[in-house]
Amino acid sequence: MHKMRFWTVGLILLHSSVALRAQGPPPASLFAYVGPQYIITAEIGSSYSFILNFINLSDFVIVAQPSEFIYKGASGRFYIGQVFAQEHKDSRGEPQKYTASVLLKGRTFTGLTMLGAFREMDQIEELSIRIGAKRFYLQPMEKLQFDQLANRVGELDLKASDMRAALQQAEIAMLGTIKNTDGTSEWDRDWQGLIRSDGVNLPKIIQRFTVDPTEESIRKGTYGRVRLSALINKNGGIQEVRVEKGLGRGLDERAVEAVKNNWQFLPATRNGEVVEGAVSFEVEFPPPSKK
Repeated sequence: MHKMRFWTVGLILLHSSVALRAQGPPPASLFAYVGPQYIITAEIGSSYSFILNFINLSDFVIVAQPSEFIYKGASGRFYIGQVFAQEHKDSRGEPQKYTASVLLKGRTFTGLTMLGAFREMDQIEELSIRIGAKRFYLQPMEKLQFDQLANRVGELDLKASDMRAALQQAEIAMLGTIKNTDGTSEWDRDWQGLIRSDGVNLPKIIQRFTVDPTEESIRKGTYGRVRLSALINKNGGIQEVRVEKGLGRGLDERAVEAVKNNWQFLPATRNGEVVEGAVSFEVEFPPPSKK
């Protein structure tokens, strides 16, 4: 018997670490899909990450990509994943922090931390993951339900000849829904515009900090936005920062240094690979508040 006990232990550890990080904010949102081919769970890990667990119950190999993880916030805006946090070495033996695709063989399990420039994580109205020509919509769950699912999945026999029967035997109910592509543009409306037509998912800012103005800019009443561009390497590091449109009064230099020293980026991806990429953005220096 090939049981899934390690999956349950992993989820318990993940719940503990998330609880320690949260210290007060509302409980993390939990989602799950259960079907005869896949079991997929998603849990908010931080303001820019999800903890995903994939169990491939089928006999076929699947490819999971962060950009195929999609959710809709209360505003109606859609968000997609950027990269998986997975250390490995590239073809030249160089250490890499991220990957944009994971291969999952039949009857196997993987746990993943997915990062992205997420918003509205406390108001997720719809969450799905695309695998091939299907989208799997995960159902929101309460923590008690989620923990019960984890315990039952931990006893599941991945080598069972009949997975439907194995799920019934483990008292695991089907959850979520599936939508097949219909060949129309409606199928991909959610991620239209989120990825360029050439398959590039541009670098994303996941942590940005306010930048204090200079004394000269305060004296002269200079404020506004400094527009910058940066080259982000495969590990999310900043290779170079350039000023595209500045304000002077020392604000341009201050913006560049702040971005180099404090801001955090995720690298670009293209068709399932992590790549270097350039991104443009603005650093705002707001007008002084009226007293």
